[in-house]
Amino acid sequence: MASPLDVVTALAVGFGQAILKPVRPEPGPVTERWGVGVGEFAARLPKMPGPLRGVARKLNQFGSVVVSPSGIEFDGDEVEWDRVTEIRTRRLVGYLLTDTIPKQVNRLPAYRFPGRSLVLTGAMQAALTAVAVVADPQLDRGFLTLYIPAEVHCRGLLRGKDIQPGFPASLVLADPSVRDCVEATARQHGIPVHQADDDALEVAARRAAAIRSAIGKAVTVAGKAVTVASTLAGQAGTRSSA
Repeated sequence: MASPLDVVTALAVGFGQAILKPVRPEPGPVTERWGVGVGEFAARLPKMPGPLRGVARKLNQFGSVVVSPSGIEFDGDEVEWDRVTEIRTRRLVGYLLTDTIPKQVNRLPAYRFPGRSLVLTGAMQAALTAVAVVADPQLDRGFLTLYIPAEVHCRGLLRGKDIQPGFPASLVLADPSVRDCVEATARQHGIPVHQADDDALEVAARRAAAIRSAIGKAVTVAGKAVTVASTLAGQAGTRSSA
């Protein structure tokens, strides 16, 4: 039986793959610019004047994934390959719930207070753990195995920085052809690609396992206590009858 996490992920990934079907990249590293996004679609319009195509691509900030021989771009934030030091992958479900969704909510014109982003992230992590306790997700099967190249680490002038995809770009990266394209192009430039050590879904699964274990021990102890109490009560009843 599919868990709620499986269902939600399947719907999101299915939506993203339906959009990508006509424009999936070819296997292997890219040899020319490939991209999906608001600005990319606008720049490809047949009647779009050449000089305005660059201006149209400014719309990529509303959601895009662009890969080229020279660099990579998420949501209009572009970095050249020779500045990238590594790419870390994360499981899609955990990344959406603990990273992209809190960021989107944090942009809403609601009351702001110091640390609101941390509170939102903490709340989503707690919710993910609670779902994991109930659903007991199997991380080695189904849609929970889906991962995306979620963090591109690069050198800056004074310190390093990361670029990360937002919600629409994450769904694009969940498509196997896009994910493989990003990873193949990165490796062609000698950039390591590996899984993040603090993946949110795996952390939630470990917490859930610890919680279930603690609950199981508590139930066992309670059961033994009830048994002892029943035995003592029975013995007391026998003595009073005598």
